[in-house]
Amino acid sequence: MRVKLAATAIFAIAVGSSPALAVDAGAVFTGLVTSTCALTVGTAGVMTANAGYTTLSSENSGGSRSTVVALTTGATFNISAIAPSTFTAGDSSNVTFATDYTLTGSTSASDILGATTTLLNVGTATVAVDLTATKTTGNFPADAYAATVTVRCE
Repeated sequence: MRVKLAATAIFAIAVGSSPALAVDAGAVFTGLVTSTCALTVGTAGVMTANAGYTTLSSENSGGSRSTVVALTTGATFNISAIAPSTFTAGDSSNVTFATDYTLTGSTSASDILGATTTLLNVGTATVAVDLTATKTTGNFPADAYAATVTVRCE
């Protein structure tokens, strides 16, 4: 019995004192970012009337621009701000619309005519959009007016 205990103790010491073997493996990660342009609407613009009530514009005193944020992951995208053809609320008869925009951030440009496309750099750019509605005859009657400019990234 003593021999059996001694053999068991030697085996326990041999197994317990041997170092554990370390094994490493590399966990591989991959990722893909596709070339994309994402637009996020920021603040709504405000159109105010000029003294003669012949224009409603974000560029008139008291008016403000609308903002849209463009995030691009590829350098192949162009931005533009397309003028509406009518008001979504209010009388659109004898009215012409014009837009312009300014870019700040990853791309900088000032007072670009709305339909003109501008190449965007990779990154985030803020598009500040102005809208002007001009009454070709007469003036704007009392009403609540609204219009939507289409900001396009293509």
